[in-house]
Parts: sequence; C-alpha cells; structure tokens
Amino acid sequence: MALFPLLSITPFAQFPARLQILSTKTPFLLHEALTPLFLLFLTLLFYPYKSFLRNAIALPVIVGLYIRLAVLYSSSHWGLAFCVGAGAYFGSLQAFNLLVVKDVGRDEDVRWTIDDTGIQRNGSNHGDGTTNGEAYITKGNTSPTGNGSTNGISNRPSKDVTKTTSPGLGYPALATYPLRQRARFTFSLLCASRGVGFKFQVRRVKPPPSPSDSHISFLATHLSYIFTTYVILDIFGYALAHDPFFYTPGCWKTPFHPSTLSQEQWTAVCFPAPVPQGPTIRWLYHNIARKYLSLFAVYAILSQLFSITAILFTIPIPITAPSSWAPLFGPIHEATSLRGFWTAYWHSIFKKGFSYPGEWVAYKVLGLQRGNVLAQVIVVFSAFWNSAGLHGIGAWTANGRGIAAAGYFVIQSVGFLVEMVIIKLLKILGVDEKGTLGKMATFTWMMVWGLWSCEIFFYDFLAGGVAASEPVAWSTWRWWTGEGKAYRWGPPGEWLRWDVDSLGGWGIRV
Repeated sequence: MALFPLLSITPFAQFPARLQILSTKTPFLLHEALTPLFLLFLTLLFYPYKSFLRNAIALPVIVGLYIRLAVLYSSSHWGLAFCVGAGAYFGSLQAFNLLVVKDVGRDEDVRWTIDDTGIQRNGSNHGDGTTNGEAYITKGNTSPTGNGSTNGISNRPSKDVTKTTSPGLGYPALATYPLRQRARFTFSLLCASRGVGFKFQVRRVKPPPSPSDSHISFLATHLSYIFTTYVILDIFGYALAHDPFFYTPGCWKTPFHPSTLSQEQWTAVCFPAPVPQGPTIRWLYHNIARKYLSLFAVYAILSQLFSITAILFTIPIPITAPSSWAPLFGPIHEATSLRGFWTAYWHSIFKKGFSYPGEWVAYKVLGLQRGNVLAQVIVVFSAFWNSAGLHGIGAWTANGRGIAAAGYFVIQSVGFLVEMVIIKLLKILGVDEKGTLGKMATFTWMMVWGLWSCEIFFYDFLAGGVAASEPVAWSTWRWWTGEGKAYRWGPPGEWLRWDVDSLGGWGIRV
C-alpha cells in the first residue's frame, strides 16, 4: 500500500490515471536516485579507462538500480514524479554513454578546457581557465575522437566560442593530480550534459559568462530570469484554475486521441465563459493562446530551475563558477525552421546524451561517413527517440501512461525528414534557404507542424494532473483579485520528510 500523505493525493481527484499510479507506487526516496549516480561516479573516478570487465560489472548494476527506481517510486507532485522516470532513463543512458560509447580515459574530447578548482600544481594555477599551461587558440581541429566523430564537426563549440587545440585537463595527465581535483573533474563530467567547459561542448550554445565576471552581475542576471519566469508561471496558474480545458479529462485530445465529447459538447464544455462563441475566436484561443501559454510555461519552468540551480551552486554552495553556466536557451532568431528550433534555440540539456548512441552506431559500429544520408538519419532518429524514451518513461511514472509524450518526439524525427525534403525542393526551385523567402517557407512549415503536433505532447501531462498543482508558491495577482491566500503551496513539511522505513529512519522522501 502506498504511503503518500492524503493531503498530497486529494488535489488529483479529477485525474484517475494520477490516482491509480499513486496507489501502486511508494514515495520517491532521495538516496534511491543518488545511489546509481554515485556508483557511476566511483567507477569513472577509479576506473576511467574502458574495459569489458569494468562495463560488465558496473553497467548492469547501475541500469538495474535505475529500472528499480522507475518501477517502484513516484512523487505526489506531478513534476517530481515525471523527474523520477525521466531521471532513471537519462541516468541509464548516461551510464551507457560514459562507459560504452565514450572512453573517459582516452577520448580526445573528454577534456576540461576550463578548470575552476583553483588547485595549483607544478607552479601552474588551474583556476585561471587554463589547463597545465598547454592551451593555445585555433579555429579548427578535426582530430578523430573515440566515438567516431571529429572535434571540428560534432564536438566543437559554436563559432563564437574560443577553442583550444591542447588536450586540456584530462586523463592520462589527470591521474597524477590530487584526488580532490580528479573527483571534481569526474563530478563536472557527470553534470556537464551540454559539455560546458569541456571540449565536447554542444555546438551553438551561447558563450558562458567570463571567468572574470563578478558574482554580483551573475546573481542579478539570474534573479531577473527568475522574476520573469515567475510572472509567466503565475499567469499559467491563473489559466489552470479558470480554463476547464486543463482540468476536464474529456477535453484533452490529440490528432491520435479524439475527444469522447462531440464537437458541440467540446465547444460548450472546454472553453471559459469569457471567450466569445465565434468559431474563429475559439480556434485562435485554443491553438494560439492555450498552446503558446503552455509552451511559455515549459520554457519558464526549465529556465527558473536552471537559474535557481546556477545561483545555489555558485554562491551559497560554491562548487561551480559563473563560467560553468552558459545560457540555457539559444537566440530566438534562430528558430526559423524545425531544425533551427530544436538544434539552436531550444535547450540542449540532453542533446549530447541523446545523440551519442546514434553517432556511435553510425560512425563507430557501421563505419559510415559523416555526410552519408543514412548516418544523418540514424543520428536524428537517435536523438528524438531517446527524447521519446525520457519523456515517455517520465510521464509513465507520473500517471501510468506515456505513449503520447513519447509519440510526440518520435514524430518530430519524421518532421525533420519532411523538412529535409522541403529544403531540397527549395534548392531545386532556386530559393535560398537562408534568404527571406526561404526562411518564410521553413518558418511557416515549423508553425503548422508545431501547432498540429504539440497537443500530443500535452496529452499525458494533462492526464498527470498538471492542473491540480500550483506553479508558483506565492501568487500576488490571485491574492489581489480575492482568489484566496497569496501562499498557494502545501505545508513545507509535506515536501520533504524522514522515511521511517529506510536508512534507519533517516531516508528522505520527496
């Protein structure tokens, strides 16, 4: 029997799938999530070189613990419940990438280009952004890496980011460094899913703050992000409470999940009273206002968590520097096509982790050339299908189903292929893809595809009880309008509590 506090279950009375999953799983325990990550950390710290024996022992144990985490646990908050499954999937993928795909001890791109530990060795201060005094500037480097790609192509940073040709700080030289610095390197590697500060940094990531930037400016920047995203989420919280679409199961639909309501019933039930009756206005409200507000809410949640984490681990817990925190999202002007949206603008937290298996299969296992069409298809499908796995398992731990969340990312890979055909047709017609007419064509395609497909993504999250939650702790707006107290969340004691049945009563349930 589940041991979720009753107060944390009550808000989900309108979401039967959410109630069902809460009745079959137990509260998420913090140490259950950290154990496989800690084992991967120890494995890479003491055995950084790839070997069959190391992987045969470590990988099944780590992946098995992550599977156990996803099968047994959930959380009373839909967002944390999603993170249980998503974290288990990405943790398993990360272990596979760092143990099988990559060779941390030998690959050329697993190198620190910025070492902010401040530990001195051999007269060189490694806290000034250099490594062993060997770094020098270059505009290109195409030495092969252990995953079959080349540093000058898939693993180089954006054109605006300076790159070094030195190996950087890594093995084998790292083996002679103090344990503290080797531990810091390994910890940073596990956290650097975008490769910020490493030679495998994702392309087109905005440059991080300079090591000379002050903590004051860093704090001010991220506090401004937190305030802006707070306003977005407060508006979203108001919409959740006042728009029946978000909390009425019969209103949710996708191109593959038609509503059980007739069109007349759906129109009558699923719109707030203030929205005019006209079909054009209601189409615009549903396809523009609702969908874009939901997209902005996803953007705000990710940005706010990123900024809170950046501040937390740079100022009160100073284990990183501002230079470790490159902006999460790229320039919006790059989002003029489906490819531009996903590769340049949208966050790239999982981009390397998702694409590495495809690159490994295409370039290492099959030995294909980078320009090969089949290789490109494999890499694109790898990225989106791994994203499908992460979001699908995350939705499953939240509400017991995730086919819609996974399906959304599967069809994005199809959308990429369709866009490739569109770009080929533009070339045949003599239209420059980067010109005004070309950008108008790809932007129109992106908008049509996005508005059609995004309902698939929202379906499982709505079933997971998003509308039963409060996006912000304090809502000044809703308090001012007389809709209850400003404080919207439950008692803090319900967020974290000691679990009497684990770790001798010292386990933390979330």
